[in-house]
Amino acid sequence: MGNSNVSQQQSVDTYSEMEIGIHSDLMWPGGGRVNSQNQLVIFDRGYGTNSGFVTLDQEGNPVGDSISFLGNVRAFTLDEEDNIYAVTAETQGDNTSQKLTVISPQGDTLKTVDLGTVSNTGSSGSVRMQSMGFSDIAVDGNGNIYISDPSKSIQVLDKEGQPVKTLGSEGYESIDIDSEGNIIAASLIMGKRSIEKLDASTGNPIWSIDLSGQNSSGISMMGVNRIRFSKEDESIYYLTSQDITKYDSSGNLMGTAIDFKSYTIMASGYNISDMSIDGEGNIYVSTTSVPADPGRINMGSGGNTPNTQDTPDSNSSDQPVMKGGASEATVDSADFIKYELYKYSIQSGDSIVQTQEVITISVPGSNRALEVAAGQFQRENPGYRIDIQTYPSDDYETYITNLNTQILSGKGPDIISVAGLQYENYISRNILVDLSEMMASDNSFDMNKYHTNIFDALKSNGSLYVLPIEFTFNVLMANQGILNQESIIIDDSEWTWNDFKSIAEKVTQKSDSNGSRAALPSVSSMELLNLFTGDSYSNYIDVDRKNANFTSPNFVDLLNTIKAFDDGSLTDSSVKNHMISILEAAGRESIVFYPYSISGYNMYGFMKAAFKEQLSLYNMPSGGGPSGGTFSSNSMYAINRNSEYVSESWEFLKTLLSDEIQSQEMQGGAMQGGAGQSQQAMGGFSVNKAAQQQKAQQAVALSQSGNAKMMLRSGDSSITVSQALMSQTDIDYINEFISGLRTYANVDTNISRIVQDETRSFFSGDKSVEETTRLMQDRVNTYLGE
Repeated sequence: MGNSNVSQQQSVDTYSEMEIGIHSDLMWPGGGRVNSQNQLVIFDRGYGTNSGFVTLDQEGNPVGDSISFLGNVRAFTLDEEDNIYAVTAETQGDNTSQKLTVISPQGDTLKTVDLGTVSNTGSSGSVRMQSMGFSDIAVDGNGNIYISDPSKSIQVLDKEGQPVKTLGSEGYESIDIDSEGNIIAASLIMGKRSIEKLDASTGNPIWSIDLSGQNSSGISMMGVNRIRFSKEDESIYYLTSQDITKYDSSGNLMGTAIDFKSYTIMASGYNISDMSIDGEGNIYVSTTSVPADPGRINMGSGGNTPNTQDTPDSNSSDQPVMKGGASEATVDSADFIKYELYKYSIQSGDSIVQTQEVITISVPGSNRALEVAAGQFQRENPGYRIDIQTYPSDDYETYITNLNTQILSGKGPDIISVAGLQYENYISRNILVDLSEMMASDNSFDMNKYHTNIFDALKSNGSLYVLPIEFTFNVLMANQGILNQESIIIDDSEWTWNDFKSIAEKVTQKSDSNGSRAALPSVSSMELLNLFTGDSYSNYIDVDRKNANFTSPNFVDLLNTIKAFDDGSLTDSSVKNHMISILEAAGRESIVFYPYSISGYNMYGFMKAAFKEQLSLYNMPSGGGPSGGTFSSNSMYAINRNSEYVSESWEFLKTLLSDEIQSQEMQGGAMQGGAGQSQQAMGGFSVNKAAQQQKAQQAVALSQSGNAKMMLRSGDSSITVSQALMSQTDIDYINEFISGLRTYANVDTNISRIVQDETRSFFSGDKSVEETTRLMQDRVNTYLGE
């Protein structure tokens, strides 16, 4: 980090970037390969009836006639004579039939080979969550054909298309053939990426590289996983959603050929989809838009269960997936498919130096919105580059120590991700820029475009120093149908924890003629404290005065209420505190309440369905404390006052607030948890009102399509929830909650540790509530005064 922010990128290969797709007249491009004439051959899916193979020159202009070809092409390659080998997959009921078609450069069909069928259902009859079937194809100099199936192995066919053998094992998503006839393969198994060179005759690995340690972003990038061999320089190029890395023929890492964050390719927000390399070393990368009606989205671990200190992992066994949208509905591709095709050309000669001013951003983990914003900013400001600096998730304490040392010495990054940090200490030391002043002096900034109540809640002494990009809000979900049956009316603007306990007693019934139900699932006292507070005690802390108020009646009431649940009379011991069990219980109406963090309109729709469309949301009891709801944010940024690029950093923050970035379906961020932990957020509500309205419209459309499903699995347990039908009434209901948010639920791990230490003795009966809260308050006040 620091302020030596001039980048001079000199290497053996320095690339220039040009978008050439504008000349191509393509409609919906799929994969691409380079022919013997150094021309790019692309399969254009068209709009259903006009699909085929299109040839482009190096500037992206169509060359000659296209070759019409109807079929769902999963992968294709070219042989040395430019014949096209296309693998297609056609779904018929529960099965998908696969076929290989070989086409001459003139468009004549030379042969077709039946590759068999794959089942679209798992053993339980549910749709498999991982795509099955062949994913890539390569042809060697002798005409032998290699087709990879990630769920099985590599199938080898002779030049006549007859099966010869299978090689390797499962996981191979992408393959190519090197100059010696060996197989170069990219593998993805249970989230673990690797590159291998295989002996084509035996399938035995010649070498293998584990790529797990090379992901510096701190997040699991799902997306593209493509491998290509360049005969021009005898090197291996590996494409991911973030960059292209280069390896020599022995598997040694030569470096990052193209870091997409340093270019403008990510500015559009489209998905990186494919890569080809021509004989001159030019690299072609294609991107395709996500349909406007949201498609398949991987959500965070545990179904966005709030208040945990676990580190989400893409391999977690308890992971929901939301499916639906245009990818599973009948739509006109012309209405939503957009694409770009980039050409990266080698700049030769030591005299060529790319000089840019570098703006550094320190974050615990990168995310798509941040990277897209960086690309957009760099496209609009070519003299600047955004350097997103991350840290290993298992080295959090070292990261904070180094960050504090640099900042307090007058250096450090230009922009700081402050979600989860004790940024109040930075404010008190005059380290952060007053963003209120930046907003007031910027005539292009319109405060009315944003949820100002969110900004107001984060102000310190009347000024805003930290800027939230997205937020989630914390509520108590309830089955309103049961509350109505019991004639219970809740006024959450003034109810107390004692009120909640009384209501819990009234709705709980044990094994009568109507069955049994409980107020809450089976939870320990400490778990319940975390659920009710979100591990945040902002309501009991005056940050500006550095004073705690844990002896307040409201907090005493909270502890007494939690202890009242300890005997199990108001909970259901059969319902565990994880989302599969909770959603199943909500569907059986065996629990009435559950604290939750609402992260978006779609998630509300799933919870509404789980609660049998009887869902109501209530603010947590305040009992005379601060009125209004509480919210959290895993995406908040501040500008270092010592930065040489304060005005430029502010312009980048405005890019993060723009309609284009805020409407990204999965922005989110990464938030520091406890020591050595990094909590990944997968989106939230946008602070930009126009972008949030766009998300609302998409959520309504998705629910009305009937295609949205959320699937969770944990071990042998699983559950599928279809999204409830949503209307503008639901949107207005959520928006009303958003307008009432007043308190930022900041998590201070030191305060949380003190609270847990002291309450443990109270919950065990060793100390009174009065002694517990007094000791807690003394310790927290001492900490705040340090």
